[in-house]
Amino acid sequence: MNIWRDAVLRPVLLVIVLGLMVVCAKVALGWWKGELVLTEDGNWVWFLLFPILLIVWWRYFSIFGCTAPACMLPEDEKRK
Repeated sequence: MNIWRDAVLRPVLLVIVLGLMVVCAKVALGWWKGELVLTEDGNWVWFLLFPILLIVWWRYFSIFGCTAPACMLPEDEKRK
């Protein structure tokens, strides 16, 4: 199960999260430029979803949220 999750599910979820972030960024930039109104067509949902998707990406897909042993710094013998 772990191999399937790492090989298939994680990249698929990353593509979904990044695709949703692109849509959210387009809505946020359109609102910022005054081209979109948040009250029409449910744009407020995309606007509110953007920071949530950023947090999910940061925690689970970026190198800053990696908790795998390969991402960790080696233990320093001088600190022990």
